[in-house]
Amino acid sequence: MPETSLLTDDVRALIGIEHPLEPARVTLRSVRRSMEVYFGAPQPADYAEGDPVPGYAIAGLDSDGDSGRPEPPRLLPNSLLISNDWHFERPLRLGEAFSRVYVVTNISERFGGRFGYSIDVRSETRFIDAAGEVAARSGSTLTQYDAAAARASEEA
Repeated sequence: MPETSLLTDDVRALIGIEHPLEPARVTLRSVRRSMEVYFGAPQPADYAEGDPVPGYAIAGLDSDGDSGRPEPPRLLPNSLLISNDWHFERPLRLGEAFSRVYVVTNISERFGGRFGYSIDVRSETRFIDAAGEVAARSGSTLTQYDAAAARASEEA
């Protein structure tokens, strides 16, 4: 375990900074691709322009055009994705275009537990519609830890 907190003022300053990403559009291809991933096989997806689409479509939008997404701060040598979640303010519609913004929403530290000392980095991509409203969010939490230090503390 580090002698002092790794959450310095510089690290905390990363919280809330918005990083614009490439825009995304809900296409029939992205809807079908997302549904196939989540159902494990191709699914019927016959939607007309403007129709609401299943929420799974956000998975296809979140992976499109990720250039510009900054890497989270690397404070410890190992990392593990511990959660993904989606929040919808309203249904997404086929043909709809969104601007996207990536934001680190929280950084916290944890003492003890399976991974020993760890850092959790919570981030989200916001999908903003033509009216400037957030239509949906795709969030994730990444835990950073030091596997060698965790093993050493278990053996001590």
